Amino acid sequence: MSSEECASGVEYPKPFDALAVSLCRSATRCIRILSPSLDPAVFNTDDLSSAVSALARDTRQTEVRILVSDTRMLFRSSHRLLALARRLPSAVALRSLQEHPDWNGETLVIRDHSGLLCKYSDSHSRGCYEPDSPAATRRHREFFDELWRLSAEDPELRSMRL
Repeated sequence: MSSEECASGVEYPKPFDALAVSLCRSATRCIRILSPSLDPAVFNTDDLSSAVSALARDTRQTEVRILVSDTRMLFRSSHRLLALARRLPSAVALRSLQEHPDWNGETLVIRDHSGLLCKYSDSHSRGCYEPDSPAATRRHREFFDELWRLSAEDPELRSMRL
């Protein structure tokens, strides 16, 4: 995936964070999030957690998939999305992806079949936003789904019950 694939530029982490919340709030069936470490500035906010929680609780058919490579930050920051995945494991799936030759550390938020927010790894402060682009969303969704198939459940991410 390269930064030339997206038409509209957006600053990271703000307003990228607000656009992520907007995509999650407007989702009707599915949210996919891919991030190296679920950057707390974007993904560990009350607004995003509330939006993801509302979708996850909406119907049995809704699905939230979160894919991350560095899980250490989740534990250090008491990450809200980790807590949500532990509370709602049937609706919010959180997996770990170690390495993949085609993934260069991009951050993606994919809504249903027509919404995309991304920050490519070659940019520290710029991303792109395609709120109504089925073609761009499909390419990124297929990429995410391939990474998902190669990911694994991380035992450290499960809730510890005593």
